[in-house]
Amino acid sequence: MTPGHARRRPSPKPAIPLPDPPLGEGAVCLRPWSVADAAALVAGWSDPEVARWTGVPDRTEEVAARRWIEGEADRRARGLALDLVVDLDGAVVGEVGLSSLDPDAGTVEIGWWIDVAHRRRGLATVAARLMATWSVAELCVNTVLATCDPANPPSGGVARSAGFAPGGEDGVWTFRDGGGRGTVPP
Repeated sequence: MTPGHARRRPSPKPAIPLPDPPLGEGAVCLRPWSVADAAALVAGWSDPEVARWTGVPDRTEEVAARRWIEGEADRRARGLALDLVVDLDGAVVGEVGLSSLDPDAGTVEIGWWIDVAHRRRGLATVAARLMATWSVAELCVNTVLATCDPANPPSGGVARSAGFAPGGEDGVWTFRDGGGRGTVPP
């Protein structure tokens, strides 16, 4: 350390609030998980494509899903994650979530999955766009990052359709606020 230069501590992670009002468009609503959704979460975790491209826990039985759902408020309070159900007309069809909130860098990471019966209907695009738009308007970020493996072209297509642009790193897409908090690209 250079004399006269104090080491800068990273900012503490702020709690991540729930969107208020809830996010939605048409028949799609993004809402918190409830314990009653545990079986749908197990089905999502058990989907080979979801497991291949996202972080699925080792234990995927219903008791583990209930425990994970019950831990949601604590993860948000500690600034670790926000995970919301992609709800279509009252049915769980997927998830969209935020993680790795970095207030100093002004970034947060986003991820999503949609169950096999509802893929290729634009639901992931709607969910990712709603969550990214809300993130730059309401959180301490100006950039939302989506890491889409190049071997998973549908995920890159979702990112592009949701308003993300290819970033500098292979597979990283960025959604920016256009310069001022609360403004997003059309």
